Amino acid sequence: MAGPITLLDLPNEIHQLIAQCLDFPSLIQLKRVCRHFHALIPQLSVSQMLEVEVSDFGWEKGLYTCRDCLRLRPRARFADNMIRRKKAKFGVDAGKRFCVDCGINPRQGTTRYTRGSHVVIQGEPYVICRSCGIFREAAIEKGRSMSECQRCWSYLRAMEQRAEENRAREVRARLRAEQRAERASRRARRRELWGSSGSEDSEDGVPPSPTWSEIQMEIIQSEADSYMNSPKPGSE
Repeated sequence: MAGPITLLDLPNEIHQLIAQCLDFPSLIQLKRVCRHFHALIPQLSVSQMLEVEVSDFGWEKGLYTCRDCLRLRPRARFADNMIRRKKAKFGVDAGKRFCVDCGINPRQGTTRYTRGSHVVIQGEPYVICRSCGIFREAAIEKGRSMSECQRCWSYLRAMEQRAEENRAREVRARLRAEQRAERASRRARRRELWGSSGSEDSEDGVPPSPTWSEIQMEIIQSEADSYMNSPKPGSE
C-alpha cells in the first residue's frame, strides 16, 4: 500500500499555483520551509518586501527591508538613522534603506560606509576604524566618538604617552647639558680673571672657608709653638 501523498510529492506546477494564491508574508514563510521552495519561489522585489515589513508578520518579527541584499532583516542589523523619519516603515524613502552589512561591504558601483564612518545601532556607537578598517565599537573620548575602535585608540594613546615621556626626557637632558655648559663657561671666565685652577674655584670666586678640623689643628699647632718658644726654668 502506497504511503500518504505530501506537499512535496505534488508537481512543481501545482506548487507555483499555490504560491500565486499566497500573500507576500505567506510567500516569505513558504520560501523558508525548505530548499525546494526557496529555489522555486522567486526573490521578492523591494516594493513587495516593503509590504511584508508593514504586515502583521513584519511587525511581529521586527523586520525591515534592505534594498541592496533584498532581504528582510531584524532591527539590530540597521543603523538608527536607517529606520527613522523618511526611512522608517511607511516612510517615503523606506525603499532606500540598506543594512549595516551592505554598508560595510557595498555592492560594486555603490558607496556606503567608509573608514572613519560612525554608525549608531540601538544607541551604541560603532565605527569603521580609520586605523585597522574593522567595524567595531567606537572609542569614546570626553563624551565624543572617535574615528578609531577601542583597541586601536588604546594603542594610539599608549604610543602618544610614550612619545610625550621621550620628549620630556629629551628636554630634561638638554637643560642639564645647558647647565653644565654654563657652569663650564663660568669656570673658564674665573680662571681667566683670577688665574686659579678650576678645582680651587668656588661658585662665586671666593676661596672656600676652612673646616673645623683645620681650625682645631691650627689651634693645637699654635699652642705647641708657644710652648716651644717659652723660656724654660733656670734659664737667663
